[in-house]
Amino acid sequence: MQNASVIFDLDGTLLDGDSTSLWMLDRMNGSTWRPLLAAAGFLLALPLPLYPPSRRIGGSIFLWIASIGLSEAALHRSFAQFAEKVSAGKALAWRPGGLAELETRILRGKTALIATAAPTWLAERLVETLPFQVAVVGSSLSRFFGGWRANFHCRHKAKCDAITRAGYGERWAVAFSDSADDGPLLARAKSAFLVNASRRTAARIARLKVRADHVGW
Repeated sequence: MQNASVIFDLDGTLLDGDSTSLWMLDRMNGSTWRPLLAAAGFLLALPLPLYPPSRRIGGSIFLWIASIGLSEAALHRSFAQFAEKVSAGKALAWRPGGLAELETRILRGKTALIATAAPTWLAERLVETLPFQVAVVGSSLSRFFGGWRANFHCRHKAKCDAITRAGYGERWAVAFSDSADDGPLLARAKSAFLVNASRRTAARIARLKVRADHVGW
């Protein structure tokens, strides 16, 4: 087992938005019937992500709608096509400062890892478009009534558990995240950094008694 020298969150940290949400929106925009199904389930699904115990259920409703009819191979193709859009600047954008920090750490021989709540398969396709290699730990998906759902949501304390299971130890030298949801991740780092943090996020981290420096990129 090796300890990860530096861990980066993905959405909002290295990317300037939420990759899973925008992939789902891209799927909705490319369909005539998916938006109708999403609207039908909107009242049921909308409140669920607001509460941690039901967050995975709420997210999985929209994920299922976006992925109905996709085989595993087709799902991978859809993720790859979205990653190409991101690389071409047609969807999300990579944060140059974040990529520079990540690449610098890698060039210095540090063990770097991206840990994200996004599906591992989606995150891997996004990372494959970068000019350097970095490992990914994320949420896992399983088949469900003709579509896909998250059977493991890689967030909060579960993200730390996933990192450990992947063989990267229980603590790390450095961690970067934009979200207070990653409080447990930041708490296990010798040096923690909040990226482009709002006052609200900074206050939540402070209430958790997690010491984190602020960076902007």
